[in-house]
Amino acid sequence: MNNLLQSAIFSPLEGQLNQVCEAIRSAKLVQLMAPADLDGILALAQLEAAFLDDSLHYRRRVLPPRKHVGRGDIQKLPDVDGLIIHIDPFHETQNSFVMSENFIHLFPLSVEVEFEGSEKAHHGAVDCVAICAALAAILSPEGVRVRKQRSMSIAGFWLRQSMDSNYDPVMSILRDHLDDEGSIDICSIPEVPSPAAGMIPGLSERMLKRLSKGWSGMDIDERSSAISELVLPAMREDGLSTMRLEELIWHRAMIPGVETDIASQLHLSGNDWPETVDEARVHASEIADLLIKNGHL
Repeated sequence: MNNLLQSAIFSPLEGQLNQVCEAIRSAKLVQLMAPADLDGILALAQLEAAFLDDSLHYRRRVLPPRKHVGRGDIQKLPDVDGLIIHIDPFHETQNSFVMSENFIHLFPLSVEVEFEGSEKAHHGAVDCVAICAALAAILSPEGVRVRKQRSMSIAGFWLRQSMDSNYDPVMSILRDHLDDEGSIDICSIPEVPSPAAGMIPGLSERMLKRLSKGWSGMDIDERSSAISELVLPAMREDGLSTMRLEELIWHRAMIPGVETDIASQLHLSGNDWPETVDEARVHASEIADLLIKNGHL
């Protein structure tokens, strides 16, 4: 794996990330807390994998899902011993974590990034899944479980509303980093063996299957023409931003050896999420176990 901290999105956060890791290493017991939502569990699994690989003493505590916490209310945390790490993916983006002697509050952080050859600065946010992946890489850089989780470090960006804008520079940088190191392969939709149906309004699943069968025998011009014909009805539909549509058509993130791309995994998992608090918490914990064991949903 390449060093995540060398990426343009993490290098500005390196001091804060190292400070969190120092607190973790010095704690006798860490209480890992995250909401029973897909966003929270994806982040928790990244960090928990490092705790297991590095034999750190911790306990997992799954909190009620976001929709069961009143709007404007502060989520109540259990009164427990040790260092509390509260993973809060739905918190407002800020410039730095909240840290005290026995409490660390993790939430999305704002960053400013620049691209090589460009003098323009781009602003964005690093979500909790990516942040926890960076923390895991510091805590256990050679960890087997951490390595399995690496591909899913991009998953949080897909769940954030920033994907509904025209361009998310932070997501693009992380996607390219993971692609370069071999954690993911970027494919167009006809190259995905098992994409989830119903993710693109107006897309003909029958036409996609025909295109996938003949894709390998097409040249560049034929592929471009066929994709344009496939996507045209979807472009007339509401519900998807230009960026989401482009990612779903041209930039499907595949985990090597797994037939279902990451966006499809998130779509299917989100559709199956339980509604009640107790069921959601049990389900979320099971999903965390699955992620840590397999590295994907």
